[in-house]
Amino acid sequence: RRLIRSINDDIALSLLRACREPETGVHEARKGCKEIRAILRLVKPHVDKADFSDNQSFYKAVSGKLAGNRDALVRTKTWNALVAETSHLGATPADTVTRFLSAQAQLDPLSEKGSDFFVDLALEVDSNSKSPKDWSLPESLSDLVPNLKRIYEKARKAEKKARESDDIEDFHEFRKRSKDLFYCLRVLRPMFGKGLKSKVSQLEILTETQGNANDFAVLMDYLIEHREALDLAEKDFEPIKHEIQKELDKLQNRAHREAKKLLSESSSSFIKLL
Repeated sequence: RRLIRSINDDIALSLLRACREPETGVHEARKGCKEIRAILRLVKPHVDKADFSDNQSFYKAVSGKLAGNRDALVRTKTWNALVAETSHLGATPADTVTRFLSAQAQLDPLSEKGSDFFVDLALEVDSNSKSPKDWSLPESLSDLVPNLKRIYEKARKAEKKARESDDIEDFHEFRKRSKDLFYCLRVLRPMFGKGLKSKVSQLEILTETQGNANDFAVLMDYLIEHREALDLAEKDFEPIKHEIQKELDKLQNRAHREAKKLLSESSSSFIKLL
């Protein structure tokens, strides 16, 4: 209970920080929302159903209100990094995309709302900082193990499905389930001792790789969606798509290699290792 209230307060503070540092503040606030939602899934069997649903919906909504701002900033940052590393992209087509993304970022509705938007949302989050009701949390770690086992198994199945699929949505699901496992194990690490430290660190690296892959997927979808506005000839647009896809494939393959070390055990063996 105290942990969830603490993360809730951190989200509110991150939203206030977004008034001055939008990219950092929004990123930290969304990360906090994901962490709370993962912890709620860990204790779901011990939580009042209505309270669980209300909290999940609340933090999902807060994160959703920030998605446009975050995506606009990430698209520009991801593209600029790719251009810096890819010398053979044509200068004129690359400049066209750079100008377009920069202009679109300026048109982001959250930027137009200004600081008041972040302050109001911070106050809304702060008002949710109350003791959860009707929670009969377990006294023993062993009571959490069955649900932790399910969370691990979901991550394992999601990785297998994503590895065998070309659908980016399957990779997104793999990323979400990996984040759930990471946040849950990080919370439980003090109870399991030092043996879990390495696994938590490896999971954090995995989720960062998945996040970088997601950034390229978001960029690709956005450029394809705004193909006409870019006004690039097919011969100029195809190399751009090729370079983005190449980087996306590289990061996805790296994520699956990293996951192999973490998710190869059966769920029963995983619990025994803990």
